[in-house]
Amino acid sequence: MNLRSIDLNLLTVFEAVYEEGSQARAAEHIGMTQPAVSNALARLKYITKDALFTGKPGQPLIPTPRAKEIYDQIHHGLDLIRTGLSDELEFEPSRSHREFSISISYGGGSILGKSLYEIISTEAPNVRLTMRSIDPEKEAVALLRDNSLDILLHHCRFPGKGLAHEQIYQHQPVIIARKAHPRIRDAFTREDALNERFAIVYDAMPHGYIAHPELDRWLDAVDERIMLKVPNFMTLLLIVAESDLLAFSTQQLVHRMMGRFEINSYAMPWQVARAPLYMIWQRNAQFDPGHRWLREKIKASIRDTWIAPYDERKHEGRGIDFGGLFTNMPS
Repeated sequence: MNLRSIDLNLLTVFEAVYEEGSQARAAEHIGMTQPAVSNALARLKYITKDALFTGKPGQPLIPTPRAKEIYDQIHHGLDLIRTGLSDELEFEPSRSHREFSISISYGGGSILGKSLYEIISTEAPNVRLTMRSIDPEKEAVALLRDNSLDILLHHCRFPGKGLAHEQIYQHQPVIIARKAHPRIRDAFTREDALNERFAIVYDAMPHGYIAHPELDRWLDAVDERIMLKVPNFMTLLLIVAESDLLAFSTQQLVHRMMGRFEINSYAMPWQVARAPLYMIWQRNAQFDPGHRWLREKIKASIRDTWIAPYDERKHEGRGIDFGGLFTNMPS
């Protein structure tokens, strides 16, 4: 095939339609009109001698076997071109004035912000970082795709053909209660917990916590015991510290906040698996030197400063003293 006879812009249209599953969304993503996208697809269908996509009006487009076969090759080739034409072929942290933006939900900025800033500022004193929380979170994927957001840290992978992800941590679910709680002391059972009242964060998913199928079943069981919904985790911690309400949280967040709030943290009185934390980014940034540097700094911050999840089998139903438990544990 003579590439000189082919408009290579057709390939970017194909990539966008394949990833978005919609001509309208693809047109919005790449800044074209929908008729122009439709015309580009028609030209590419003529070249490939294949329909490429099928589907009824109003429903997601389904790629044909031929489209699935050529997508990875086209996407990889376009990534190489994007990287090769990048303005910043090298990244020198000490001289860079680049700005990065990351999103982390559920109070995560309070446990990542300080350590990440210290690590970044040591190597790149002029690099600026914005930490944001996306609401609604479905906007995060769109922000990644239009380069308004560099990295999303989340408990869901948000799988998409244009996104890459890496699991970088496992959160330990815990229950929190105020130190002077009249009923929750050194140990409590599952039945004790289910007889208490709870507070949750109303805009977290799906029940004011992380996406966790095992925990969801127990949250469903206490649904009628949820008496208060608050807008964020900082408010949740303050409410728990000053009331008899219980709440679900993560070991890492509570470890960071126990010195600021009069709360105790307890292992779950039933076995619940740890919840993954994923780092998510747009695949076309995979080989960008600055982006790769930022990803390494985030992992270093978590590896060097976050505590290791405890063994819930050794601490079932007991209050956890985070201050001493992790002194000699590896990160």
